[in-house]
Amino acid sequence: MSVDEDQFYIFGERAVFALEIQHAPGIIHGAEPEDCKGSWGKWRLWVADVNLCKLRLKTEGGLIEIDEVQWFLAPLFRWIVDNWMPLLHEKRLPHVDSRSHSARAAYLSMLESAGDDIDLFIPWQYWAQRHSLRAASDGGIVPDLFIQRIGDNLEFSWGDRVQSGADDAMFVMENGVARASVDAVAESLFSVVNWFLQEHEKNSTEWTENLRFQWRQTVCESTMAYMLSWYLDSRPDPGPLTKKFQAATEKLKGPLELMHSDQSTNTPSNTPWLGSLSPEIAMFGDLSPDISPEAAVTLLAEYFNAQVDDVSESLLSGLVSDRPAWTTASPWANGYSLALDVLDQADPAPGASNTRIESMLENLGIQVRDVNLGEQGPRGVALAGSNLRPTILVNSDNVRNSPRGKRFTLAHELCHILFDRSRAQPLAHSSTPWASPSIEQRANAFAAMLLMPPWRAELRAGKNRKGLKEAVGRLADKLKVSRIALRQHLANIHEISENELEFLLGTQPQGFCEEVR
Repeated sequence: MSVDEDQFYIFGERAVFALEIQHAPGIIHGAEPEDCKGSWGKWRLWVADVNLCKLRLKTEGGLIEIDEVQWFLAPLFRWIVDNWMPLLHEKRLPHVDSRSHSARAAYLSMLESAGDDIDLFIPWQYWAQRHSLRAASDGGIVPDLFIQRIGDNLEFSWGDRVQSGADDAMFVMENGVARASVDAVAESLFSVVNWFLQEHEKNSTEWTENLRFQWRQTVCESTMAYMLSWYLDSRPDPGPLTKKFQAATEKLKGPLELMHSDQSTNTPSNTPWLGSLSPEIAMFGDLSPDISPEAAVTLLAEYFNAQVDDVSESLLSGLVSDRPAWTTASPWANGYSLALDVLDQADPAPGASNTRIESMLENLGIQVRDVNLGEQGPRGVALAGSNLRPTILVNSDNVRNSPRGKRFTLAHELCHILFDRSRAQPLAHSSTPWASPSIEQRANAFAAMLLMPPWRAELRAGKNRKGLKEAVGRLADKLKVSRIALRQHLANIHEISENELEFLLGTQPQGFCEEVR
Protein backbone atom coordinates (compact mmCIF):
# COMPACT_ATOMS: atom_id res chain seq x y z
CA MET A 1 0.00 0.00 0.00
CA SER A 2 1.13 3.52 -0.81
CA VAL A 3 -0.38 7.01 -0.74
CA ASP A 4 -0.41 9.54 -3.60
CA GLU A 5 -0.47 13.35 -3.48
CA ASP A 6 -4.28 13.41 -3.42
CA GLN A 7 -4.34 11.16 -0.34
CA PHE A 8 -5.59 8.13 -2.23
CA TYR A 9 -4.40 4.84 -0.74
CA ILE A 10 -3.04 2.72 -3.59
CA PHE A 11 -3.30 -1.07 -3.58
CA GLY A 12 -1.50 -2.73 -6.48
CA GLU A 13 0.23 -1.37 -9.58
CA ARG A 14 -1.51 0.71 -12.21
CA ALA A 15 0.29 -1.07 -15.03
CA VAL A 16 -1.22 -4.39 -13.89
CA PHE A 17 -4.16 -3.87 -11.54
CA ALA A 18 -4.71 -1.29 -8.83
CA LEU A 19 -7.54 0.01 -6.66
CA GLU A 20 -7.04 3.53 -5.31
CA ILE A 21 -9.27 4.53 -2.38
CA GLN A 22 -9.93 7.71 -0.47
CA HIS A 23 -12.21 7.33 2.55
CA ALA A 24 -13.90 10.64 3.48
CA PRO A 25 -16.51 9.97 6.22
CA GLY A 26 -18.49 12.91 7.52
CA ILE A 27 -18.85 14.72 4.19
CA ILE A 28 -22.45 13.55 3.84
CA HIS A 29 -24.69 14.55 6.75
CA GLY A 30 -28.16 13.31 7.54
CA ALA A 31 -28.74 11.45 4.28
CA GLU A 32 -26.66 8.33 4.75
CA PRO A 33 -28.42 4.96 4.46
CA GLU A 34 -27.85 2.84 7.55
CA ASP A 35 -26.07 0.16 5.54
CA CYS A 36 -23.62 2.74 4.10
CA LYS A 37 -23.17 5.05 7.09
CA GLY A 38 -19.67 6.47 7.42
CA SER A 39 -18.43 5.03 4.10
CA TRP A 40 -18.45 8.02 1.74
CA GLY A 41 -15.35 8.20 -0.43
CA LYS A 42 -13.76 8.08 -3.85
CA TRP A 43 -12.09 5.30 -5.81
CA ARG A 44 -10.27 4.60 -9.05
CA LEU A 45 -9.71 1.25 -10.68
CA TRP A 46 -6.72 0.75 -12.97
CA VAL A 47 -6.10 -2.13 -15.38
CA ALA A 48 -3.10 -2.14 -17.73
CA ASP A 49 -2.51 1.60 -17.12
CA VAL A 50 -6.14 2.44 -18.00
CA ASN A 51 -8.18 4.35 -15.43
CA LEU A 52 -11.62 2.78 -15.83
CA CYS A 53 -13.20 5.39 -13.55
CA LYS A 54 -12.51 8.45 -15.67
CA LEU A 55 -15.96 9.94 -16.06
CA ARG A 56 -17.63 12.69 -18.13
CA LEU A 57 -20.68 14.27 -16.47
CA LYS A 58 -23.32 16.53 -18.00
CA THR A 59 -24.13 19.35 -15.56
CA GLU A 60 -26.06 22.61 -15.74
CA GLY A 61 -22.74 24.37 -16.28
CA GLY A 62 -21.74 22.03 -19.10
CA LEU A 63 -19.62 18.90 -19.37
CA ILE A 64 -17.07 18.17 -16.69
CA GLU A 65 -14.57 15.34 -16.31
CA ILE A 66 -13.55 13.64 -13.09
CA ASP A 67 -11.03 10.87 -12.54
CA GLU A 68 -12.81 8.81 -9.90
CA VAL A 69 -16.10 7.36 -8.73
CA GLN A 70 -17.53 9.40 -5.87
CA TRP A 71 -20.03 7.44 -3.82
CA PHE A 72 -20.43 5.32 -0.70
CA LEU A 73 -17.70 2.70 -0.45
CA ALA A 74 -19.84 0.14 1.38
CA PRO A 75 -21.55 -1.34 -1.75
CA LEU A 76 -18.19 -1.88 -3.43
CA PHE A 77 -16.71 -3.73 -0.47
CA ARG A 78 -19.86 -5.75 0.15
CA TRP A 79 -19.73 -6.89 -3.47
CA ILE A 80 -16.06 -7.88 -3.21
CA VAL A 81 -16.63 -9.85 0.00
CA ASP A 82 -19.93 -11.42 -1.17
CA ASN A 83 -18.38 -12.63 -4.43
CA TRP A 84 -14.80 -13.29 -3.38
CA MET A 85 -14.75 -16.97 -4.33
CA PRO A 86 -16.56 -16.85 -7.69
CA LEU A 87 -14.91 -13.57 -8.67
CA LEU A 88 -11.43 -15.08 -8.33
CA HIS A 89 -12.15 -18.67 -9.34
CA GLU A 90 -15.25 -19.13 -11.53
CA LYS A 91 -14.23 -19.57 -15.18
CA ARG A 92 -17.37 -20.94 -16.84
CA LEU A 93 -20.00 -18.79 -18.48
CA PRO A 94 -23.63 -19.94 -18.08
CA HIS A 95 -23.51 -21.33 -21.63
CA VAL A 96 -20.76 -22.04 -24.13
CA ASP A 97 -20.10 -19.02 -26.34
CA SER A 98 -17.43 -19.69 -28.95
CA ARG A 99 -18.07 -16.46 -30.89
CA SER A 100 -17.33 -13.78 -28.28
CA HIS A 101 -13.76 -12.93 -27.30
CA SER A 102 -14.56 -11.78 -23.74
CA ALA A 103 -17.04 -12.26 -20.91
CA ARG A 104 -18.52 -8.80 -21.45
CA ALA A 105 -19.05 -9.47 -25.16
CA ALA A 106 -20.72 -12.80 -24.36
CA TYR A 107 -23.03 -11.15 -21.81
CA LEU A 108 -24.02 -8.32 -24.16
CA SER A 109 -24.61 -10.80 -26.98
CA MET A 110 -26.92 -12.82 -24.75
CA LEU A 111 -28.63 -9.64 -23.49
CA GLU A 112 -29.40 -8.64 -27.06
CA SER A 113 -30.60 -12.06 -28.23
CA ALA A 114 -32.36 -13.36 -25.12
CA GLY A 115 -32.78 -10.44 -22.74
CA ASP A 116 -36.59 -10.73 -22.91
CA ASP A 117 -36.56 -14.49 -22.32
CA ILE A 118 -36.61 -14.72 -18.53
CA ASP A 119 -35.88 -18.44 -18.29
CA LEU A 120 -32.96 -18.22 -20.71
CA PHE A 121 -31.46 -15.02 -19.32
CA ILE A 122 -31.78 -15.64 -15.55
CA PRO A 123 -28.55 -17.70 -15.36
CA TRP A 124 -26.71 -14.80 -17.02
CA GLN A 125 -28.27 -12.36 -14.56
CA TYR A 126 -27.01 -14.39 -11.60
CA TRP A 127 -23.61 -14.75 -13.26
CA ALA A 128 -23.40 -10.98 -13.86
CA GLN A 129 -24.16 -10.31 -10.19
CA ARG A 130 -20.93 -12.17 -9.40
CA HIS A 131 -18.77 -10.81 -12.23
CA SER A 132 -20.08 -7.41 -13.33
CA LEU A 133 -18.84 -4.43 -11.34
CA ARG A 134 -22.14 -2.66 -11.94
CA ALA A 135 -23.69 -5.09 -9.48
CA ALA A 136 -21.79 -3.03 -6.86
CA SER A 137 -23.33 0.33 -7.85
CA ASP A 138 -26.26 0.43 -5.37
CA GLY A 139 -27.34 3.83 -6.68
CA GLY A 140 -23.90 5.06 -7.67
CA ILE A 141 -22.31 5.22 -11.11
CA VAL A 142 -19.61 2.62 -11.75
CA PRO A 143 -17.69 1.39 -14.84
CA ASP A 144 -19.08 -1.27 -17.13
CA LEU A 145 -16.47 -3.90 -16.23
CA PHE A 146 -16.64 -7.71 -16.26
CA ILE A 147 -14.13 -10.00 -14.55
CA GLN A 148 -13.63 -13.66 -15.47
CA ARG A 149 -11.05 -16.28 -14.50
CA ILE A 150 -9.03 -17.62 -17.44
CA GLY A 151 -6.37 -20.11 -16.38
CA ASP A 152 -3.98 -18.41 -13.95
CA ASN A 153 -5.24 -14.96 -14.92
CA LEU A 154 -8.26 -12.76 -14.45
CA GLU A 155 -9.60 -11.25 -17.65
CA PHE A 156 -11.00 -7.71 -17.48
CA SER A 157 -13.31 -6.60 -20.29
CA TRP A 158 -14.86 -3.14 -20.32
CA GLY A 159 -16.67 -0.56 -22.44
CA ASP A 160 -18.55 2.72 -22.41
CA ARG A 161 -22.13 1.36 -22.25
CA VAL A 162 -24.47 3.89 -20.64
CA GLN A 163 -25.61 2.84 -17.18
CA SER A 164 -29.34 2.50 -16.71
CA GLY A 165 -30.74 5.58 -14.97
CA ALA A 166 -27.51 7.56 -15.50
CA ASP A 167 -27.92 9.04 -18.97
CA ASP A 168 -25.93 12.16 -18.05
CA ALA A 169 -22.81 10.16 -17.21
CA MET A 170 -20.38 8.44 -19.56
CA PHE A 171 -17.10 6.74 -18.73
CA VAL A 172 -14.28 7.97 -20.94
CA MET A 173 -12.82 4.78 -22.34
CA GLU A 174 -12.89 2.63 -25.43
CA ASN A 175 -13.84 -1.02 -25.32
CA GLY A 176 -10.90 -3.04 -24.05
CA VAL A 177 -9.65 -6.35 -22.70
CA ALA A 178 -6.66 -7.00 -20.45
CA ARG A 179 -5.43 -9.74 -18.14
CA ALA A 180 -3.61 -9.81 -14.83
CA SER A 181 -2.47 -12.73 -12.73
CA VAL A 182 -4.91 -13.97 -10.11
CA ASP A 183 -2.22 -13.54 -7.48
CA ALA A 184 -1.63 -9.87 -8.32
CA VAL A 185 -5.33 -8.99 -8.27
CA ALA A 186 -6.17 -11.08 -5.20
CA GLU A 187 -3.30 -9.64 -3.17
CA SER A 188 -4.49 -6.09 -3.93
CA LEU A 189 -8.13 -6.84 -3.13
CA PHE A 190 -7.23 -8.76 0.03
CA SER A 191 -5.17 -5.83 1.28
CA VAL A 192 -7.79 -3.21 0.45
CA VAL A 193 -10.59 -5.14 2.19
CA ASN A 194 -8.48 -5.49 5.34
CA TRP A 195 -7.63 -1.78 5.19
CA PHE A 196 -11.27 -0.80 4.82
CA LEU A 197 -12.34 -2.90 7.79
CA GLN A 198 -9.56 -1.38 9.90
CA GLU A 199 -10.80 2.08 8.93
CA HIS A 200 -14.05 1.29 10.73
CA GLU A 201 -12.64 -0.30 13.86
CA LYS A 202 -13.17 2.79 16.02
CA ASN A 203 -16.59 3.77 14.66
CA SER A 204 -18.15 0.37 14.13
CA THR A 205 -21.74 0.05 12.92
CA GLU A 206 -24.03 -2.91 12.40
CA TRP A 207 -23.22 -3.16 8.71
CA THR A 208 -19.46 -3.02 9.29
CA GLU A 209 -19.70 -5.73 11.96
CA ASN A 210 -21.70 -7.89 9.55
CA LEU A 211 -19.14 -7.30 6.82
CA ARG A 212 -16.27 -8.09 9.18
CA PHE A 213 -17.97 -11.34 10.24
CA GLN A 214 -18.62 -12.33 6.61
CA TRP A 215 -15.01 -11.58 5.64
CA ARG A 216 -13.70 -13.80 8.43
CA GLN A 217 -16.01 -16.58 7.23
CA THR A 218 -14.83 -16.13 3.64
CA VAL A 219 -11.19 -16.37 4.64
CA CYS A 220 -11.81 -19.40 6.88
CA GLU A 221 -13.78 -21.24 4.19
CA SER A 222 -11.05 -20.90 1.59
CA THR A 223 -10.23 -24.61 1.47
CA MET A 224 -8.68 -26.12 -1.62
CA ALA A 225 -11.80 -28.20 -2.30
CA TYR A 226 -14.04 -25.11 -2.04
CA MET A 227 -11.93 -23.07 -4.46
CA LEU A 228 -11.58 -26.02 -6.82
CA SER A 229 -15.36 -26.46 -6.92
CA TRP A 230 -15.81 -22.87 -8.02
CA TYR A 231 -13.13 -23.27 -10.71
CA LEU A 232 -14.30 -26.60 -12.13
CA ASP A 233 -18.05 -26.49 -11.51
CA SER A 234 -19.01 -22.84 -10.79
CA ARG A 235 -20.54 -23.74 -7.44
CA PRO A 236 -19.48 -23.76 -3.78
CA ASP A 237 -20.02 -27.49 -3.26
CA PRO A 238 -18.28 -30.22 -5.31
CA GLY A 239 -19.99 -30.74 -8.66
CA PRO A 240 -19.54 -33.37 -11.39
CA LEU A 241 -16.06 -32.33 -12.57
CA THR A 242 -14.68 -31.79 -9.08
CA LYS A 243 -15.87 -35.21 -7.94
CA LYS A 244 -14.50 -36.92 -11.05
CA PHE A 245 -11.16 -35.13 -10.73
CA GLN A 246 -10.80 -36.03 -7.06
CA ALA A 247 -11.84 -39.65 -7.69
CA ALA A 248 -9.40 -39.97 -10.58
CA THR A 249 -6.45 -38.57 -8.65
CA GLU A 250 -7.16 -40.82 -5.66
CA LYS A 251 -7.43 -43.87 -7.89
CA LEU A 252 -4.20 -43.15 -9.75
CA LYS A 253 -1.91 -41.66 -7.11
CA GLY A 254 -3.68 -41.91 -3.79
CA PRO A 255 -4.81 -38.75 -1.94
CA LEU A 256 -3.26 -35.96 -3.93
CA GLU A 257 -2.57 -32.46 -2.69
CA LEU A 258 -3.98 -30.44 -5.56
CA MET A 259 -1.55 -27.56 -5.43
CA HIS A 260 1.94 -27.34 -3.97
CA SER A 261 4.07 -24.26 -3.39
CA ASP A 262 6.64 -25.69 -5.80
CA GLN A 263 4.14 -26.27 -8.65
CA SER A 264 4.78 -23.24 -10.81
CA THR A 265 3.55 -20.89 -8.12
CA ASN A 266 4.93 -18.69 -5.38
CA THR A 267 1.54 -18.29 -3.71
CA PRO A 268 1.60 -19.27 -0.03
CA SER A 269 -0.65 -22.25 0.66
CA ASN A 270 -2.68 -20.35 3.28
CA THR A 271 -4.00 -17.59 1.02
CA PRO A 272 -7.80 -17.40 0.54
CA TRP A 273 -7.46 -17.84 -3.22
CA LEU A 274 -6.11 -20.37 -5.68
CA GLY A 275 -3.49 -18.57 -7.74
CA SER A 276 -1.44 -20.66 -10.17
CA LEU A 277 -3.08 -23.90 -11.21
CA SER A 278 -1.35 -27.23 -11.56
CA PRO A 279 -1.53 -28.40 -15.21
CA GLU A 280 -3.93 -31.25 -14.47
CA ILE A 281 -6.43 -28.86 -12.85
CA ALA A 282 -6.19 -26.50 -15.82
CA MET A 283 -6.76 -29.43 -18.18
CA PHE A 284 -9.88 -30.56 -16.32
CA GLY A 285 -11.23 -27.00 -16.22
CA ASP A 286 -12.00 -27.14 -19.95
CA LEU A 287 -13.82 -30.49 -19.88
CA SER A 288 -17.53 -31.05 -20.22
CA PRO A 289 -19.19 -31.84 -16.86
CA ASP A 290 -20.72 -34.84 -18.67
CA ILE A 291 -17.38 -36.58 -19.24
CA SER A 292 -17.52 -40.12 -17.89
CA PRO A 293 -15.56 -41.11 -14.75
CA GLU A 294 -13.69 -43.71 -16.82
CA ALA A 295 -12.62 -41.11 -19.38
CA ALA A 296 -11.53 -38.76 -16.58
CA VAL A 297 -9.28 -41.48 -15.16
CA THR A 298 -7.86 -42.24 -18.61
CA LEU A 299 -7.09 -38.59 -19.29
CA LEU A 300 -5.36 -38.07 -15.98
CA ALA A 301 -3.41 -41.31 -16.44
CA GLU A 302 -2.18 -40.08 -19.83
CA TYR A 303 -1.05 -36.83 -18.21
CA PHE A 304 0.88 -38.66 -15.49
CA ASN A 305 2.39 -41.06 -18.06
CA ALA A 306 3.66 -38.08 -20.08
CA GLN A 307 5.65 -36.83 -17.09
CA VAL A 308 9.38 -37.49 -17.38
CA ASP A 309 12.38 -36.33 -15.40
CA ASP A 310 14.08 -34.63 -18.32
CA VAL A 311 12.59 -33.40 -21.58
CA SER A 312 14.62 -32.33 -24.57
CA GLU A 313 12.65 -30.05 -26.87
CA SER A 314 15.55 -29.02 -29.05
CA LEU A 315 13.58 -29.75 -32.21
CA LEU A 316 10.66 -27.64 -31.00
CA SER A 317 12.59 -24.82 -29.40
CA GLY A 318 13.00 -22.82 -32.60
CA LEU A 319 9.23 -22.65 -33.06
CA VAL A 320 7.90 -22.41 -29.50
CA SER A 321 6.97 -18.97 -28.18
CA ASP A 322 4.43 -17.49 -25.79
CA ARG A 323 1.90 -15.73 -28.06
CA PRO A 324 -1.25 -14.95 -26.07
CA ALA A 325 -4.24 -15.23 -28.40
CA TRP A 326 -6.38 -12.75 -26.50
CA THR A 327 -3.99 -9.84 -27.15
CA THR A 328 -4.45 -9.99 -30.92
CA ALA A 329 -7.11 -7.94 -32.67
CA SER A 330 -8.14 -11.03 -34.63
CA PRO A 331 -7.33 -14.57 -33.43
CA TRP A 332 -8.15 -15.74 -36.96
CA ALA A 333 -5.59 -13.52 -38.65
CA ASN A 334 -3.04 -14.39 -35.98
CA GLY A 335 -3.62 -18.12 -36.47
CA TYR A 336 -3.21 -17.81 -40.23
CA SER A 337 0.04 -15.87 -39.87
CA LEU A 338 1.52 -18.32 -37.36
CA ALA A 339 0.66 -21.30 -39.57
CA LEU A 340 2.43 -19.77 -42.56
CA ASP A 341 5.52 -19.16 -40.41
CA VAL A 342 5.53 -22.79 -39.24
CA LEU A 343 5.16 -24.09 -42.80
CA ASP A 344 8.05 -21.88 -43.87
CA GLN A 345 10.29 -23.42 -41.21
CA ALA A 346 9.02 -26.97 -40.70
CA ASP A 347 7.11 -28.22 -43.76
CA PRO A 348 8.58 -31.73 -44.24
CA ALA A 349 7.59 -31.89 -47.93
CA PRO A 350 7.14 -28.41 -49.44
CA GLY A 351 6.43 -29.83 -52.88
CA ALA A 352 3.78 -32.30 -51.72
CA SER A 353 0.15 -31.89 -52.74
CA ASN A 354 -0.97 -31.85 -49.09
CA THR A 355 0.59 -30.97 -45.75
CA ARG A 356 2.25 -34.03 -44.22
CA ILE A 357 1.13 -33.23 -40.67
CA GLU A 358 2.08 -36.63 -39.25
CA SER A 359 5.65 -36.32 -40.58
CA MET A 360 5.87 -32.75 -39.27
CA LEU A 361 4.94 -33.88 -35.75
CA GLU A 362 7.40 -36.79 -35.93
CA ASN A 363 10.19 -34.45 -37.03
CA LEU A 364 9.39 -32.11 -34.11
CA GLY A 365 9.53 -34.97 -31.60
CA ILE A 366 5.81 -34.79 -30.73
CA GLN A 367 4.22 -38.10 -29.76
CA VAL A 368 0.69 -38.87 -31.01
CA ARG A 369 -1.54 -41.21 -29.00
CA ASP A 370 -5.03 -42.42 -29.87
CA VAL A 371 -6.99 -42.81 -26.65
CA ASN A 372 -10.59 -43.45 -25.60
CA LEU A 373 -11.95 -40.43 -23.78
CA GLY A 374 -15.65 -40.97 -24.43
CA GLU A 375 -18.13 -39.14 -26.63
CA GLN A 376 -18.28 -36.27 -24.11
CA GLY A 377 -14.51 -36.10 -23.81
CA PRO A 378 -12.29 -33.54 -25.58
CA ARG A 379 -11.58 -33.90 -29.27
CA GLY A 380 -7.87 -33.50 -28.57
CA VAL A 381 -5.44 -32.72 -25.77
CA ALA A 382 -2.02 -31.05 -25.95
CA LEU A 383 0.71 -31.86 -23.40
CA ALA A 384 4.11 -30.14 -23.41
CA GLY A 385 6.58 -28.16 -21.37
CA SER A 386 8.75 -28.71 -18.34
CA ASN A 387 8.81 -32.40 -17.38
CA LEU A 388 6.13 -33.28 -19.94
CA ARG A 389 6.89 -35.26 -23.09
CA PRO A 390 5.39 -33.31 -26.04
CA THR A 391 2.25 -35.29 -26.75
CA ILE A 392 -1.02 -34.96 -28.64
CA LEU A 393 -3.89 -37.12 -27.44
CA VAL A 394 -6.57 -37.84 -30.06
CA ASN A 395 -9.92 -38.97 -28.71
CA SER A 396 -10.92 -41.99 -30.80
CA ASP A 397 -14.46 -41.85 -29.41
CA ASN A 398 -15.10 -38.35 -30.78
CA VAL A 399 -17.14 -38.57 -34.01
CA ARG A 400 -15.21 -35.66 -35.51
CA ASN A 401 -11.92 -37.57 -35.44
CA SER A 402 -12.48 -39.34 -38.75
CA PRO A 403 -9.26 -39.81 -40.73
CA ARG A 404 -9.58 -36.29 -42.18
CA GLY A 405 -10.91 -34.84 -38.96
CA LYS A 406 -7.94 -36.32 -37.10
CA ARG A 407 -5.56 -34.36 -39.32
CA PHE A 408 -7.32 -31.17 -38.29
CA THR A 409 -7.13 -32.20 -34.62
CA LEU A 410 -3.38 -32.80 -34.90
CA ALA A 411 -2.80 -29.39 -36.50
CA HIS A 412 -5.05 -27.68 -33.94
CA GLU A 413 -3.19 -29.23 -30.99
CA LEU A 414 0.17 -28.37 -32.57
CA CYS A 415 -0.82 -24.70 -32.30
CA HIS A 416 -1.43 -25.13 -28.56
CA ILE A 417 1.95 -26.82 -28.07
CA LEU A 418 3.81 -24.11 -29.95
CA PHE A 419 2.08 -20.92 -28.84
CA ASP A 420 -0.09 -21.41 -25.75
CA ARG A 421 2.41 -22.07 -22.97
CA SER A 422 1.42 -19.22 -20.70
CA ARG A 423 4.33 -17.85 -18.64
CA ALA A 424 6.50 -20.86 -19.60
CA GLN A 425 4.36 -23.22 -17.51
CA PRO A 426 3.73 -26.84 -18.48
CA LEU A 427 0.85 -27.09 -20.96
CA ALA A 428 -2.02 -29.53 -20.47
CA HIS A 429 -4.81 -28.18 -22.64
CA SER A 430 -8.11 -29.88 -23.50
CA SER A 431 -9.71 -28.64 -26.71
CA THR A 432 -13.43 -28.42 -26.01
CA PRO A 433 -16.20 -25.80 -26.36
CA TRP A 434 -15.49 -24.87 -22.71
CA ALA A 435 -11.92 -23.78 -23.47
CA SER A 436 -11.01 -20.10 -23.88
CA PRO A 437 -12.71 -18.90 -27.11
CA SER A 438 -9.79 -16.79 -28.33
CA ILE A 439 -7.35 -19.68 -27.87
CA GLU A 440 -9.61 -22.11 -29.71
CA GLN A 441 -10.42 -19.65 -32.50
CA ARG A 442 -6.75 -19.08 -33.16
CA ALA A 443 -5.94 -22.81 -33.10
CA ASN A 444 -8.80 -23.48 -35.57
CA ALA A 445 -7.47 -20.81 -37.93
CA PHE A 446 -3.92 -22.16 -37.52
CA ALA A 447 -5.04 -25.68 -38.39
CA ALA A 448 -7.00 -24.52 -41.43
CA MET A 449 -4.08 -22.58 -42.87
CA LEU A 450 -1.52 -25.27 -42.00
CA LEU A 451 -3.50 -27.90 -43.90
CA MET A 452 -4.77 -25.59 -46.65
CA PRO A 453 -2.14 -22.94 -47.47
CA PRO A 454 -2.88 -20.84 -50.57
CA TRP A 455 -0.35 -22.61 -52.79
CA ARG A 456 -2.01 -25.96 -52.04
CA ALA A 457 -5.59 -24.70 -51.99
CA GLU A 458 -5.70 -23.34 -55.54
CA LEU A 459 -9.15 -24.01 -56.96
CA ARG A 460 -9.31 -24.88 -60.63
CA ALA A 461 -13.00 -24.65 -61.35
CA GLY A 462 -15.29 -23.77 -64.20
CA LYS A 463 -17.70 -20.88 -64.03
CA ASN A 464 -20.84 -23.01 -63.62
CA ARG A 465 -22.03 -24.10 -60.18
CA LYS A 466 -21.80 -27.81 -60.90
CA GLY A 467 -18.16 -27.40 -61.86
CA LEU A 468 -17.50 -25.44 -58.68
CA LYS A 469 -18.90 -28.20 -56.47
CA GLU A 470 -16.91 -30.87 -58.26
CA ALA A 471 -13.70 -28.82 -58.06
CA VAL A 472 -14.12 -28.29 -54.31
CA GLY A 473 -14.66 -32.02 -53.85
CA ARG A 474 -11.51 -32.90 -55.81
CA LEU A 475 -9.47 -30.33 -53.89
CA ALA A 476 -10.74 -31.61 -50.51
CA ASP A 477 -9.69 -35.13 -51.49
CA LYS A 478 -6.25 -33.90 -52.53
CA LEU A 479 -5.73 -31.92 -49.31
CA LYS A 480 -7.28 -34.66 -47.16
CA VAL A 481 -9.62 -32.23 -45.40
CA SER A 482 -13.38 -32.05 -45.00
CA ARG A 483 -15.42 -30.29 -47.65
CA ILE A 484 -17.05 -28.02 -45.05
CA ALA A 485 -13.66 -26.90 -43.75
CA LEU A 486 -12.37 -26.29 -47.25
CA ARG A 487 -15.41 -24.29 -48.41
CA GLN A 488 -15.16 -21.74 -45.62
CA HIS A 489 -11.38 -21.53 -45.86
CA LEU A 490 -11.54 -20.84 -49.60
CA ALA A 491 -13.81 -17.89 -48.86
CA ASN A 492 -11.47 -16.66 -46.12
CA ILE A 493 -8.49 -16.62 -48.47
CA HIS A 494 -10.65 -15.10 -51.27
CA GLU A 495 -10.37 -18.10 -53.55
CA ILE A 496 -14.18 -18.05 -53.87
CA SER A 497 -16.70 -15.26 -53.32
CA GLU A 498 -19.25 -15.00 -50.52
CA ASN A 499 -22.02 -15.71 -53.03
CA GLU A 500 -20.25 -18.87 -54.15
CA LEU A 501 -19.81 -19.88 -50.52
CA GLU A 502 -23.53 -19.40 -49.87
CA PHE A 503 -24.29 -21.62 -52.82
CA LEU A 504 -21.85 -24.32 -51.68
CA LEU A 505 -23.15 -24.34 -48.11
CA GLY A 506 -26.77 -23.99 -49.09
CA THR A 507 -27.19 -21.52 -46.17
CA GLN A 508 -25.97 -18.14 -45.07
CA PRO A 509 -22.18 -18.29 -44.55
CA GLN A 510 -20.96 -18.85 -41.02
CA GLY A 511 -17.53 -18.67 -39.39
CA PHE A 512 -15.63 -21.94 -39.54
CA CYS A 513 -14.95 -21.94 -35.77
CA GLU A 514 -17.34 -24.83 -35.16
CA GLU A 515 -17.72 -26.16 -38.69
CA VAL A 516 -14.16 -27.25 -39.27
CA ARG A 517 -13.70 -28.91 -35.94
